[in-house]
Amino acid sequence: MTPKGGWVGKILRVDLTTGKVSVTSTFDYVPKFLGGRGLGAKICWDEVPPEVGAFDPENRLILATGPLQGTLAPTSGRFTVLGKAPQTAPTESFCRSGVGGHFAPELKWAGFDALIIQGKAPKPVYLWISDQRADILDATRLWGLDTYQAQQMIWKLHGWKTRVMVIGRAGENRSRIACILTDTGDASGQGGFGGVMGSKNLKAIAVRGTGSVPVARPKALMEITQHIHKLFARKPSHSDPYQPEEKNFKYNIWGGGYGRGSLSLLPGELLDLCQDPSSGYSQIPDGCFACPVSCRSRVKGPDITPGVAFCAQSYMYLESMVHQPEKGYSKITWQAAKLGDLLGINAYELMAIVPWLSDCFREKLITEEETGLPLNEIGSWNFASKLLHKIANREGLGDLLAEGGQRAAAKLGGKAEKLSFMYYPRAGNFGGYREHWVYLGGFPTGYAIPPLALMWVLDNRDALVSHSYIAMLWGAAFTIGQNALTAVPEKIFPALKTAMKVAYGSEEAAEFLHADGKNLNWKWAAAVVKRYHEHSLLKDSYILCDVLFPYLFNANSADHAGDPSLESRIYSAVTGIEMSLEESYGQGEMLCTLERALAARDGRTRKDDILHDLYFEKEDAGGRKYIREDLERAKSEYYRLMGWDVNSGIPTAAILKRLGLKEVAAGLQKGGLPEVKS
Repeated sequence: MTPKGGWVGKILRVDLTTGKVSVTSTFDYVPKFLGGRGLGAKICWDEVPPEVGAFDPENRLILATGPLQGTLAPTSGRFTVLGKAPQTAPTESFCRSGVGGHFAPELKWAGFDALIIQGKAPKPVYLWISDQRADILDATRLWGLDTYQAQQMIWKLHGWKTRVMVIGRAGENRSRIACILTDTGDASGQGGFGGVMGSKNLKAIAVRGTGSVPVARPKALMEITQHIHKLFARKPSHSDPYQPEEKNFKYNIWGGGYGRGSLSLLPGELLDLCQDPSSGYSQIPDGCFACPVSCRSRVKGPDITPGVAFCAQSYMYLESMVHQPEKGYSKITWQAAKLGDLLGINAYELMAIVPWLSDCFREKLITEEETGLPLNEIGSWNFASKLLHKIANREGLGDLLAEGGQRAAAKLGGKAEKLSFMYYPRAGNFGGYREHWVYLGGFPTGYAIPPLALMWVLDNRDALVSHSYIAMLWGAAFTIGQNALTAVPEKIFPALKTAMKVAYGSEEAAEFLHADGKNLNWKWAAAVVKRYHEHSLLKDSYILCDVLFPYLFNANSADHAGDPSLESRIYSAVTGIEMSLEESYGQGEMLCTLERALAARDGRTRKDDILHDLYFEKEDAGGRKYIREDLERAKSEYYRLMGWDVNSGIPTAAILKRLGLKEVAAGLQKGGLPEVKS
């Protein structure tokens, strides 16, 4: 049965080698693989064999929307970029990167659910998509321009309503940590897909659409949308656009401790300037398409690069706050982040590279003379500017750093590599991604939480990019006057119990410690992480925003229980396909298994699902630590729950066939993986 709404039915295929543009049916893949992350995983399984490298012409660069994009479903302005990722280290493998803003609905309005790009153009080109049509156009004059300049030139050619995905110098030079930027700050950061675009001689993708997306049940969509708006937002006060008119209302952003616009600027020089009407600086709330919250700010001033910056992107260069503590978050902090955007470098990766360089300099493993960098000035504008330009242009040490921090550290070896383990937790052959909440409160000063360690070893990128689980921990902390950095596990149990029962099946899931308080409790880790992965796959396939969904913790209710059914209800309203919450979890389980099969085909096994020794050696703030044997038992339990082979961590033929992935089972067996047998 063809769905009544959601998908527009066409996938655009572009072969840059031959110049051929064609269209295939979205319904070859959906509704089974939903969209976004699920759709991209299936395309990669079918079309990107393990011998294809990330920078090979035959790698696919996939831009995929989901069934909700182009409708008024809350936070539906997102899409995913997928393919063989150059950042994954040391082995390149399938990965994904989420992008917000306004590009996704524009692609749907232009008539396409997804875009698949292969091949390599003989010279720089850009892709122009407009209302059911696509053209490959010359980009010689765009090559070498920064991400803002290139967009401005495209707007002059195609109109200011055009939405553009573009790379900077880092992508042109095939950096493994190059991002793809749209507008002034929305980006595909992790994965290194900007380098994939550069390897294809593709400077930009420009889209303008005037069509529409069908909605099966408009009334039901409006009702659920209004309900969600009441949960997450309130009319702003007359005196302050960042404060809700309703006193004491919490915006439910990542557990309720964050407010409108709060994920951009920290206190300091720049925020003070923005709050001074006579300064010429300004800060206004900004959100993606169909966003009820606006979690970030749009900032401008007479001597800074204007635009939006979000979370890690804003906080990329907090070393400036150490260098000049009296200024706090300064113009330099902002300008460093914006220079990274202009050059097209992944800000989150820079948050590992800069402190790692500082550690190596302190330990006298590198010198200013050898690197050509003013290492004694880390935190200054001089250092940031020189470092970013060297990376983008692959000059000197920048050529090595453009390969990513983990690869650079491995190349240097010895103590320099050991120092990097603090920033790149996953050992084995499928790492390459910066530490992101391996501990509650952050490593190395926070608290060990069993599900966080298990999430990290199993994911195919930085695990806590999906914040749903840790946002519950933050939410509980906020309710007792703590915050994301100061949360103490045993103190937040009471505020978590009901929410954990609704989200994960039992109040016991909130108890991370044994009764004696001395040892970690791993009992619920595997079950929690299985459900966490189902939530994450569904969110990234529908596609909805991680800041709000899945909605697991309600900061404004007495029991704090969220409602994990919101996403499946939105999906049903838009597509007309009934999907219960439990049915959606089955869909998430299938997509998670498909991604694992992709990783297995690239060579990933159980031995790659491990943290570096450092994470088992150090005690946390409560005197506890992760124990390798506990993690191994939790891994075995997770594999059993998923129906994967316990010894190898590879999905079995039986589970693949039960989940409707017979072709995947056959493909793994053909690839000589005996562990896949049931």
